[in-house]
Order: sequence, then C-alpha cells, then structure tokens
Amino acid sequence: MSGGWFEPRIERLAWIAAGLITFVLSLIITFPYDALQMRLTSELQRATGLSIRASDWSIAWPVGIEWRRISVAAAEGEPVEVGLLRANLQLLSLLGGRLSLDFSVQVDETARAPGLVRFTLSSSWSAQGPWSLKGQLQHVELSRLFPRYMTRGTLNGNFSHQNTQTGSITFIRGDGTLTVTATNVSIDSIPLGNGRTLSLSFASLFANLDCHDSLCTIKELKGEGDDGSFTGDGTLALQQPLGASRLAVNVTIVPGLGSVSKATALGLPSLPLGTPLMLKIVGPLAQPRITL
Repeated sequence: MSGGWFEPRIERLAWIAAGLITFVLSLIITFPYDALQMRLTSELQRATGLSIRASDWSIAWPVGIEWRRISVAAAEGEPVEVGLLRANLQLLSLLGGRLSLDFSVQVDETARAPGLVRFTLSSSWSAQGPWSLKGQLQHVELSRLFPRYMTRGTLNGNFSHQNTQTGSITFIRGDGTLTVTATNVSIDSIPLGNGRTLSLSFASLFANLDCHDSLCTIKELKGEGDDGSFTGDGTLALQQPLGASRLAVNVTIVPGLGSVSKATALGLPSLPLGTPLMLKIVGPLAQPRITL
C-alpha cells in the first residue's frame, strides 16, 4: 500500500525536476549574451571611468561572457594589458530580482602562474540600488600595474567596497577596505639629481587602506629587505577615472647594506646605516612621481 503511494510521488517529483531542467536549459540557450556583454562593458566603463577594449568575446558556461586580450587605460598613463576577463551571472540571484556577477580577471593567459583578480558584484538588476563588491588579488605582477616604477614584485590581497545609497554604481562613493602584501619588490627610478636614479629592493611589503566616499587613508605602509626598511602614511583621493586619483604619500626609508653599496656604485656619498631618507610619492595614480 505504501509502495502504491510512493511511486506516484516519485513520478511527480521527476516531472517537476524535468520541467526545471527544461526551463534552465531554455534560459541558457535563449539568453541575450550579446546584450549582456554590451551592458557589462558600458557599466564597467561608466563605474570606473576607464577605457576598456577587448579583441574578442565569447560565451562562458552557463550564463556568462569571456573577453580576451583586453586593454584597460586611464585618461593618463599607459594601458594595462589583460589576457582574459570572465563574468558569470548567478542564475538564482537573477530569478530573485538581484544582479550578482562573479568576475575573474586573468592577467596573462600564457603564464604558468598567471595573476588573478576575483570579485563578486551584487546590486539590483537596474544597477541603481545599494551594491557591494568583494574580492581578492592573487599573484598579480606589480610590473603590469606600475611599469614605470616597478620591475619586480608579486601582489596578493583582499578588498571590499559597498554603498547603501541608491543611484548608479560608482566606486568613488561608499566605504571600503584594501589590504595587500607584496614580495620580492623592486622600486626603480628614484631620482637622486644630476640624472641619476636609485633602485631599491624589498623582500616584503604591506599596506592597509580604509576608504570613505572619495578619500582613502593609508593606515599602514611598511616594507623590509636587504636594502633597508621603510614606513609610510598618506592619502589617496579617488577621482573619475580611477587612473586620475591623486596620491599624497610620505615614505621614510632606513638604508640597509644593499642601498649603501648601490649608492657607492653610483658615485654618491655613502648613506649612513640607520639614517632615515624621506621620500614623497605624489600625483595621479596612473603616473605617480617619486621625489626627495
């Protein structure tokens, strides 16, 4: 008797499952991918103020877009080349009336250990409501971000940002945090006068930023290595586009054995061990200036 009741129930569940699978497959097949990729590109450019150009795009499973060979450029500064950017739409959030996108940025497709940036952006479907952003940086080469001053260094970190107000998504407004660590860092083109420049290397670097609306405060900045150690503080004033954001950072470097030998090789007066050297990093984020 119980078996006679159980079998119809299994049959109803099977029909329900088949209906759901058919609905999801139909949604995937008929999804307007072309409109999605155009919408995502325009929203990213509007929200960041950056110029984003891709050589090619294709469909990513199940509901997503892949862009390849992307060039990201600020109003000032050299463009940053990115190998792959993938955006996947979360179907359950979409059915619930929310826009939730998982982004994955692969800096170099051909590298054995390519740098990755992963983050999730959540907002209303119209992208006009409160929104949140949370993500990670994994093995990103500093030379790709700041080629003018960084020839070596690997960056890792976490970031988050949110805005509880209504209105279009923009990364200037809202509250956020950024915590990063870098290893094997080389900072080049530090001006010393008479056309001479100094390069300093640090085994590790740590930075912690806290942002409110358009102003980020550098709460902690430090590093150490054979060339010495350094500490710093300052601000980053966010602007549109992001590359035009203004840095104002004071850095105190305490020379080590490595920096003393480099100064001697450049024909400069010997830098006394333990004597602080003051530097300033100022100007737009895309092209900062390092001055004494």
